[in-house]
Amino acid sequence: MEFSLTDLAKRFWHFAWLIVLCVILFAGAGFAYAKSGKVITNFSASRMVLIAKTNTDVRDPSSRVQADKALVPTYQKVAQDDAIVTAVQKALPFKMSKSDISSAVNVQNPTDTVALSFQASGENTYRAKTLANVYAETFANVGPTLYPDMGKPDVLSKATGSDVTRSALKNAKKLTVFGAVFGLVLSVFVILVSGIRKNYHEAKKQG
Repeated sequence: MEFSLTDLAKRFWHFAWLIVLCVILFAGAGFAYAKSGKVITNFSASRMVLIAKTNTDVRDPSSRVQADKALVPTYQKVAQDDAIVTAVQKALPFKMSKSDISSAVNVQNPTDTVALSFQASGENTYRAKTLANVYAETFANVGPTLYPDMGKPDVLSKATGSDVTRSALKNAKKLTVFGAVFGLVLSVFVILVSGIRKNYHEAKKQG
């Protein structure tokens, strides 16, 4: 049983219409899927809180800064304490469970800073920026009562609508390309398999 490159090229040319059809169909299916239904959009906003102590009357200000940096992981744990999450839940103008609050807020420490960034996500602009603002303010008020050595955190400017970023989970371009590639691979595979089977049966008849 022989299956030369020439035979293969002829077979692909003969079934070129099938390849084109599969590419178009699956690319269209990918595009239709991306555009169908409700596209989920996530909103996020952040607010910064400085947690450095005052350097007034300190002989070595740099050592104070290093000490504050060393305590940043502790401050992050305090920020996620149940007492703060409970206080945030009470302060929010809308209902939200404590588990949802904890999963929606990410407390980060920007590199080489003595600050915490409270990044909150929500289903719309209002909920995202409100959660970020309330969480940061609650941490600044409740945090020192949980860890007195922290000092008084300094809450920076509020998160506003302009701070909110949007991200859609469905990408029409990527899904269309994926569908086209899938259609191409599938059609080539079907043509190859059918060609091999055809040659096999012909060889069997001759043999």
